[in-house]
Amino acid sequence: MRPIQTSKAFGSAVRRARKDQGLSQVELAARAAVGRPWLSELETGKRTAELGRALSVLSALDLAITFVPVPVPDGPTVDLGQIIEGGS
Repeated sequence: MRPIQTSKAFGSAVRRARKDQGLSQVELAARAAVGRPWLSELETGKRTAELGRALSVLSALDLAITFVPVPVPDGPTVDLGQIIEGGS
């Protein structure tokens, strides 16, 4: 699995998942309650796509986002559980 680090890579992953599930853009847009033109922009990597709508699309595809720290040599250890839960 390759990490998604750009809006274009995110859009490509959404498009691939949609096609793997045999859905058209119109069908997925209806399931996610977003417009087909907006979904098209998301799939092509438009950088200003709204996060809430993007999450709705992922939910309609039965997908989720997982945060994984990128190892940094000699860098600090990051506890994502604390960050996500609002701890320090």
